[in-house]
Amino acid sequence: MRTVLVALTLADASRWPELAESASRLGGVAAVLQGEGPGLVDQLDALAATGTKPVHLIGVTFGDDLGPASWVGRVARWWLDSRGPQLELWFSSRPLRGLPEVLPDAGRARLLAPRDSMTNPDWEEPPPVARQVLVCRGVRCNAKGAAATQDALKRALAEAGALDESVLVTVTACCYPCNRAPLVVVQPDMQWLGPVTPDDVPALVRQLTGATNGQEPAGGAPEPTQPA
Repeated sequence: MRTVLVALTLADASRWPELAESASRLGGVAAVLQGEGPGLVDQLDALAATGTKPVHLIGVTFGDDLGPASWVGRVARWWLDSRGPQLELWFSSRPLRGLPEVLPDAGRARLLAPRDSMTNPDWEEPPPVARQVLVCRGVRCNAKGAAATQDALKRALAEAGALDESVLVTVTACCYPCNRAPLVVVQPDMQWLGPVTPDDVPALVRQLTGATNGQEPAGGAPEPTQPA
């Protein structure tokens, strides 16, 4: 049985080289669920081309966000549905934290069946939001505290009843201009705001919720800057 270690989040994908080295040392391969690096579908295609049959899929995270773990199974079921029974896919729903010293046993993994798990009527249209905030998680932004800004922003928008209702928060790779890290971009306003720290979030949320309610944006948020 071949094991595929799957980086779950964008932040996890940034450590793809370490994960790939660890997987190779243990006789497995590595993939990413999102972000840069070889995608899970690409790695499954490659394994199928070599005649591999049983494959054990395990999510890996270096943080606390376990939410994307179920998507490993969803993507794998969609792959089976679209490619046919070229592989026998086993999925361990409990992800690993950090680089493994040994590959986990597949005794508790479940066999996946083909299913179009990537399509849902609820996902046919964009969400009915008025603003989309892109939180940059590029190298400089991550180093300067983008994770704390992202967490504070999502909490504040949720408390205001605006998260995914009138404001959609999306994590991205580099958005530029990097000297303003940590950076957020407000669309469709074409506003590049930064540096935005957790202390700046209350004013930013007032701006966002005021704008979506048809009011003038409140003052106090970081001044917009255009990319260089």
